[in-house]
Amino acid sequence: MAYATKYVSKIADVIDINMGCPAPKVVKNGDGSKLLLDLEKAEKIMKTVVENASVPVTLKYRKGWDKENIVAVEIAKIAQKVGISAITIHGRTRTQFYSGTADLEIIKQVKQAVNIPVIGNGDIINEETAYEMFQETGVDGIMIGRGAFGNPWIFQKIAYFLETGKKLPDPTIKEKLEIVKKHIHLAVEEKGEIAIKELRKHIAWYTKNLKNASEFRNNINKIETQNELIKKIEEYFETL
Repeated sequence: MAYATKYVSKIADVIDINMGCPAPKVVKNGDGSKLLLDLEKAEKIMKTVVENASVPVTLKYRKGWDKENIVAVEIAKIAQKVGISAITIHGRTRTQFYSGTADLEIIKQVKQAVNIPVIGNGDIINEETAYEMFQETGVDGIMIGRGAFGNPWIFQKIAYFLETGKKLPDPTIKEKLEIVKKHIHLAVEEKGEIAIKELRKHIAWYTKNLKNASEFRNNINKIETQNELIKKIEEYFETL
């Protein structure tokens, strides 16, 4: 098990193996999506984790390393063979990072190739794209990534749309402000005020496309205390 532990994380009562991360600092060590170039090693990791785990094991990965090395279906079959409980497939290669568009056709092929649950990932940013993922691929579920940046309402809105066919209204400025403040409080509670620096990017996402957002973001980039940050945010939202 020691061989495989660096590739896994435990979320609640599930162990997730990540073979999708494209970050250079990860792949240079042969980890993350670099494993998509070594199916034998990938299988060994999955098998070792499954055999030693007392909870279900899931896998998240990309469709391949590059356009010459598309291994999505092969990885899915290996995962099913060794006992992986569910897989999440991102419809891009590692060399794409987050450019271009997610390949729904390859996700569909993965879904058709295995009997375990398949979760589709990539370019789900609103109700329509979530619906399209289900309709075009037949997946059992969806995973939302960058679409949730500054938009935690996306989960509720998509769930409501898929259930009713209707859209929930966008959050009001007041509702958005309260969520931003709650986010700050929770982050500082978890990490201390060192979290303030990390929060700057989240606040940038929350305020994207709002009036004078660029100027506001520049004004908070040197703030390092929770109280000052919240004060500045409240002052900014009062102008909207």
